Amino acid sequence: MSLTVGGSHMLLCRTAIRRGSTKKTLHTSASRRKAIENWKRPSIEELGVPKESHAHVFSKNQRKYNLQLLTGVGIFGFTTVVAVNTIDANATPTFLKDTTFVTKTPELVAVEEVAEAETEAVEIEAVEAAAAVDEETAAAEAEQIAAEEALATEAARIAAAEAESAAASTAEAERIAAEEAAAAEAAAAEAVRIATEEAAEAVRIATEEAAAAEASRIAAEEAEVAETAEVVETAAEAVAAVEASRVAAEEAAEEALAVEAARIAAAEAESAATAEAERIVAEEATAAEAAAAEAVRIATEEAAAAEASRIAAEEAAVAEAAEVVETAAEAVA
Repeated sequence: MSLTVGGSHMLLCRTAIRRGSTKKTLHTSASRRKAIENWKRPSIEELGVPKESHAHVFSKNQRKYNLQLLTGVGIFGFTTVVAVNTIDANATPTFLKDTTFVTKTPELVAVEEVAEAETEAVEIEAVEAAAAVDEETAAAEAEQIAAEEALATEAARIAAAEAESAAASTAEAERIAAEEAAAAEAAAAEAVRIATEEAAEAVRIATEEAAAAEASRIAAEEAEVAETAEVVETAAEAVAAVEASRVAAEEAAEEALAVEAARIAAAEAESAATAEAERIVAEEATAAEAAAAEAVRIATEEAAAAEASRIAAEEAAVAEAAEVVETAAEAVA
């Protein structure tokens, strides 16, 4: 029994380990990062530039909003008047008029008839009094109508004056807007002029820098030429010295040969020493010639190196001048 329980526990542990090792991750697809491939950082330049003055646009919007407000107020007032004159908020229910049930006693009916007769008499008197009052009211209304017509005429005159003042204020606003537009155009023209002057100044500075670079290049070339001439002169002096030493060596060799001939004639024992002296002199002359040739080669290499450095300096100056001119052209554009 214990073996079976232990085996089942081992099987469960093995299954859990296997499931844990084969658990899939949340991200199963390869990340290609194409969501931000054509993304561009937002810029304040996307808002654009205003094309009209703020005062002109503001006044136009205010006129539109005021017209909408007046239209809404007029519609609301008309709707209110129609609703008040049409809708009876406390009318008698229809079912009371349609029903035939009577809940009054005969005594109450007689009392009501007497009350109705008295009410009719009172109403007749009231009608007569109302007729007299109506006549007086008609006269008062006629006077009131005349006064209202006078008030309407005065109101029309005031409205015309207000319309004229509104038209004058509108013309003044348009004039102010035109002045602001002209000022904006003048400011834009001034900005263009300043930008043109700055571009011209940049071109002038670039030209001066190019001229300075050209002058420095010419000075460098002259210095290199002077240095090359000095090197050539030094090499020529070295060659002349070598030539002088060679001539001196030749003269010495000739003298040595003469001495050797005399010494040969005088004594054969001194001939070996004379031959050795000639060999030494010849080796020295050969060494002097080799040294002179080496000096000439070194001078030639130095001159070639100076020429290469001059050419590199010219190319660098030309590249710098081209970059300055391109920068100035971009600034002008």
